[in-house]
Amino acid sequence: MNSGRSARHTGYRAALAFLDSLVNYEKLAKPREEFKLDNIRRLLELAGNPQTRLKNVILVAGTKGKGSVCYMLDAALRGCGLRTGLFVSPHVLDVRERIQLNGKPISQSAFARQVERLRRFVQVPALNRQSSIVNRESPVSYFELTAAMAFDLFARRKLDYAIVEVGLGGRLDATNLSEPQVSVITRIGLDHVKVLGGTLRKIAREKAGIMRRGKSVILGIQEPQALAELASCARTVRANLIRAESSVRVYDETPTQTGVAFQASGELGSGRFVLPLLGRHQVENCRTVLTVLGLLAKSDPRIKMGGIRKGLRHVSIPARCQVVRGRPLTIADSCHNPDSGRALARVIADYVKRRVILVYGSLGGKLVSKTVRPLAPWVETAVLVKPDSPRAMALPELKRIFTGLGISHVTADSVPEALSLARQSSIVTHHSPLPIVVAGSFYLAGEALRVLRRGT
Repeated sequence: MNSGRSARHTGYRAALAFLDSLVNYEKLAKPREEFKLDNIRRLLELAGNPQTRLKNVILVAGTKGKGSVCYMLDAALRGCGLRTGLFVSPHVLDVRERIQLNGKPISQSAFARQVERLRRFVQVPALNRQSSIVNRESPVSYFELTAAMAFDLFARRKLDYAIVEVGLGGRLDATNLSEPQVSVITRIGLDHVKVLGGTLRKIAREKAGIMRRGKSVILGIQEPQALAELASCARTVRANLIRAESSVRVYDETPTQTGVAFQASGELGSGRFVLPLLGRHQVENCRTVLTVLGLLAKSDPRIKMGGIRKGLRHVSIPARCQVVRGRPLTIADSCHNPDSGRALARVIADYVKRRVILVYGSLGGKLVSKTVRPLAPWVETAVLVKPDSPRAMALPELKRIFTGLGISHVTADSVPEALSLARQSSIVTHHSPLPIVVAGSFYLAGEALRVLRRGT
């Protein structure tokens, strides 16, 4: 390694170490109990409020599909020749996935520079209670710093569009300090109930915090309770509510070998779309995307049907029913809530069409029984494992749930062991290997992908 490359690598390692020194609510054993925007707001002020200089922000919240919608929007806009920034969370394999420019994670050197630009504001101690300096006693979090890094980089690059995924909820999420041109709320379901509330109405109220007065908000398909609450919130803030299911018609859905094809018609006209993504649920997500693009095209003639179709044909989304290997067929999915469980079950029914070996691990506080129940008829046996997270659900609790669902299961002490047991079960018990499905958490999917890439 030459000296320049070594220095860059050292700077990147230092940046990661600083980031890891911050409180990371994604990994704490207990969920965050209090949400305030004071520290991230102060940090952004010290950085010159880059979020106010962003052009054409598309802010995306929801329980199911928000990440997929963000990746599809990014791919479609790039297909039209536009410059894009994408901020998503959590990452699957590499933290740089969170901040992308024109469809690619930023370089290690760019990541290190962004940390260096902002870390001095995070480290300065508070002078007094009235000071605008960030308070070390209530520090900026891991997620908040990465969001600020994205805002700062996107503002300086003068992008055509910035697609920003909300981390948790909406109203009190750091991303909500941006000023969206259009807000998007995908399907709302029961998740993070201890933080957001135990009813669809309460969760919808938190998500509705990303609506803006006089701006449009695009809604994916919603349950009646969630829809009623979102409509009420839109009236209160005087946002223009647009329902994707009323704006874009989709039909002639056809599973392909590697994804799904369908016909759609709306503001952009009519056309046939091919998504290299497994699952009919991605058609629902794409309908939301086409509704957003149809709205934006009214004021941006660069957004055209041909470019959108071209971009979507090449969209790639990590850990969303991702085919990792062909023999035995191995799929990694971030499935971690009841809606995701139903979607994954449909993927198995449409594409796999046989029983599977399930490698499953979950974070604590998740609705595991409701998530796994749709999968139960397709599971030959399950290998239960704890993801590498302090928030991981204990194996005895997982065993109790799987026993209650009547699913045969064994346990493993690590993800490599779990995958090894799954391969043994796949091959030994049948003439042709049974497919393997890894599900339950982004953290588990990421660990599994790393193991599988190493070939172990």
